[in-house]
Amino acid sequence: MRETQKKDMAEVIKTFLDDLVYDFSGKPLFMTIGTFDGVHIGHKKLISSIIEQAKNNGGVAVVYTFLPYPTMVLTTAKPKPMIFGIEKKYEILGSYALDGIFEQKFDDQFSKISPYDFVTFLKRKFPTLRGISIGEDFKFGHNQIGDAKILKGYAKHFGIEVTVMPLLILKGKRVSSSHIRELLEVGHLDLANLMLGRKL
Repeated sequence: MRETQKKDMAEVIKTFLDDLVYDFSGKPLFMTIGTFDGVHIGHKKLISSIIEQAKNNGGVAVVYTFLPYPTMVLTTAKPKPMIFGIEKKYEILGSYALDGIFEQKFDDQFSKISPYDFVTFLKRKFPTLRGISIGEDFKFGHNQIGDAKILKGYAKHFGIEVTVMPLLILKGKRVSSSHIRELLEVGHLDLANLMLGRKL
């Protein structure tokens, strides 16, 4: 069983739809899940949440993300370009005080997993999983039929507490990766940079 130790830069660990278990020597695990395209200020709040929970409970904090991006697998149309490339995304994520970044292979098989089976899979792969932090617009599972309410219900069965962060609004606009891409397409760099918390 592999253990990720805290480092200056968080390690990226590739993981699959298999039975490999990560138990972190029994320490409680706190996780945030998502694509994290751009790693905007809303993502930063989620990451800060799990780091704080881990600190308060003597646990570890990890990001669980996907590659390739789900839209590249789920759509037949030309997928929208990502805000940052993979290397830049991991450079930004790695700058936080995380214990690890788990890169889940997202393929056709994984896309068909049901919401309940996904939560079961997470608990099996991460047996000490204690908490998950997500945004209120979080979707998961086959055809994205799972949402924050469904996740909270299933997670409770496994003793996992789900923290749901409200959407951030900046200058009257919702902070999201899709909205940031729209801003970039029309050249509104100032607002896009504010949402990203950094300059492009």
